[in-house]
Amino acid sequence: MHVRPGQKQLMKRPITIGSKNNMKKAALILILNIATISVCAQATISGTVEDRIGGRIPGANVYILGSYDGFTTGAEGAFSFNTPLTGSQTLVASFIGYETHYRQIEIERDMTGLRIVLFEEASELDEVVIIAGTFEAGDESKSVILSAMDVALTASAKGDIFGAFSTLPGSHHVGDDGRLFVRGGESYETKVFMDGMLINTPYFSKMPDVPTRGRFSPLFFRGAVFSTGGYSAEFGQALSSVVALNTTALEPEDRANISVMSVGVQGSAARRGKNRSLAMTGELLHTGLSNRIFRQRIDWIEDPVIAGSTFMFRQKTSETGMIKTFGSFSHNRGRLMNYNFRESVSQDISMRNNNAYINTTFNEQLNDNWLAHSGIAVNLDHDDTGIDNNNILAVRRSLHGKAGLTNLSVNRLTTKMGLDYHLFDYSEDIRFDDNYHLAFSNQQYTAFVESEAKITTRFALRAGIRAEYSSLLEEPGLNPRLSAALRTGKNSQVSAAYGKFIQNPEDRYLRFTNQLEPERSEHYILTWQYIKGTYTLRLETYHKNYSNLVRYREEYSAEPGNFDNTGSGYARGLDVFWRNKKPFGRSDYWISYSWCISERLYRDYPVEASPGYLSSHSVSAVYKRFITSMNSFVSATGTFATGRPYFNPNNPVFMDDRAKPFRDISVGYTRVFHLFSTQTVLHLVVNNLFGFDNVFGYTFSANPDEQGLFRSQPIRPPQKRMAVILLSFEL
Repeated sequence: MHVRPGQKQLMKRPITIGSKNNMKKAALILILNIATISVCAQATISGTVEDRIGGRIPGANVYILGSYDGFTTGAEGAFSFNTPLTGSQTLVASFIGYETHYRQIEIERDMTGLRIVLFEEASELDEVVIIAGTFEAGDESKSVILSAMDVALTASAKGDIFGAFSTLPGSHHVGDDGRLFVRGGESYETKVFMDGMLINTPYFSKMPDVPTRGRFSPLFFRGAVFSTGGYSAEFGQALSSVVALNTTALEPEDRANISVMSVGVQGSAARRGKNRSLAMTGELLHTGLSNRIFRQRIDWIEDPVIAGSTFMFRQKTSETGMIKTFGSFSHNRGRLMNYNFRESVSQDISMRNNNAYINTTFNEQLNDNWLAHSGIAVNLDHDDTGIDNNNILAVRRSLHGKAGLTNLSVNRLTTKMGLDYHLFDYSEDIRFDDNYHLAFSNQQYTAFVESEAKITTRFALRAGIRAEYSSLLEEPGLNPRLSAALRTGKNSQVSAAYGKFIQNPEDRYLRFTNQLEPERSEHYILTWQYIKGTYTLRLETYHKNYSNLVRYREEYSAEPGNFDNTGSGYARGLDVFWRNKKPFGRSDYWISYSWCISERLYRDYPVEASPGYLSSHSVSAVYKRFITSMNSFVSATGTFATGRPYFNPNNPVFMDDRAKPFRDISVGYTRVFHLFSTQTVLHLVVNNLFGFDNVFGYTFSANPDEQGLFRSQPIRPPQKRMAVILLSFEL
């Protein structure tokens, strides 16, 4: 274990796979269809959990590592549970604010009267931590809000990482899209990284009025950082937000399972060696049965199909070095008959997409003062869209290379520096009445440096700068970032952040012209956070200024002079987050509220107005509980958002109309049991349980009727409600 100068070394303890609370890790693995126990005779394990002065600790988690066998201590700190396991096992005990306790035991018969003593965590966890604009999942820093298990158990998310983040403050619920919209920003303003490497196409391809979802399962990730603004100088080309996914270390053990669902089949397997591991998954999803059970508002000609596989190879190169290679390959397709209400015609629309993403990263501690991190990522995406007898083939190719160093030589000062190189190639072949070929290439060169100083245990400061240059736009830029945090009490702190951010215009503009400039935003963020015991309260206010946004006079014009950078806008608001994170086995919930006002003068907007994806007020409540006696999870998510603005040509005031509020209540149930001596997981999720009639907006006809009015048609979800059932079997 490397100890920086001036840093107290923590009490040594056995190395384990997963987070501090391994029972929670086991629960996540349960949801992700990994089973590890078998049936045999039962032994009773019982005792008490105490602090160092003999006080009993209620609510502590006691369990056997790598199993679902455990118990949460009662009011007197006592525990008792049965287990079928025998032989040498690791007994784990944990509680918030205390070091996790590990004890090797030999299970040959009942073990009663055990006494476990927990010691308080090291005081360094009381240091101030910069958190402005950042939510983390799966980390153990002061800014922890969600764990990896929370992502899996959010009922409304349906196993989608981005769906889970949509329940956090700062994100807008855009039900007809499915991507992340953050603090008044468009979906393209959020960029996604895996182990620091860019994922250029993180979502599946989208069809009209059908929401998409992320390509990657939470299975491979130990956590994620969702930055709603003011993010680190390490990341760029994102006007609003960054999602940084962090993959797991070595697999804990060999495993294999298969899952049968109402929408298809999935399988996974993993093999673990001494210093390496390999994990693979495969899936074939077909919505035909689900579309028949739940009445569709869409006339499907070919039901959507997804076929895909992923692999992850991890190799330890030394005690401190690791190489990871991740690969994902997917094919998805679908075909529907879409009624184009605007033009009053029915259109046969088909979509076929092939996507491949591979990245390799290497991390190594060179010596006591230097850490090295590097990687390379390749993303290939072929999107083939058919509209009646016409066809559009868009091909995106990207390469991302990165090399960085972290310096620890100065006490309480960490400095990160690095170089980035992005190569992006876009081509589009359009076959309508005539054939058209559109293409462009861009090389993005970037250098960054950022230092964070823990000046005292009460005050921290982080400053950085990012330099970028685009070969296509020939536009250099320097973008400073500054963050600070101050402890205001034993359990509270204030953080602030400022930064300038740039992003190249979208592909749909650059395919026509290279005479545009990068779009720009400026962030101001102030955060107050209070954490005591199981409670977290977080208030954050922000202001964003936009400049250089792309505008055009005609939406479908291909003339280069149709586009310019005269757009502007702003977004400001308040985010509130409350969580009572009770110990495992008790009720755990969080509530988030967002207020945002935003106006933009961009695209073909004639005046500055609120964009059509913005809900001024939104509330999400997430509840989950593990019921020990039933070996089951229950979860529920409730969402409310005020109506989004839309353009009504019958109203002389632009974007002045509002759709009705969005409402949704989703529930989930998961149970682990044995079927024919095989551990089995039953998982059920029901979205929009009460069948609320949600309307996202309206489409209007292109021409007025005889009374001079433009007729309208509501935009609704593909179905009123939906359920997914899964049965997973250990092999």
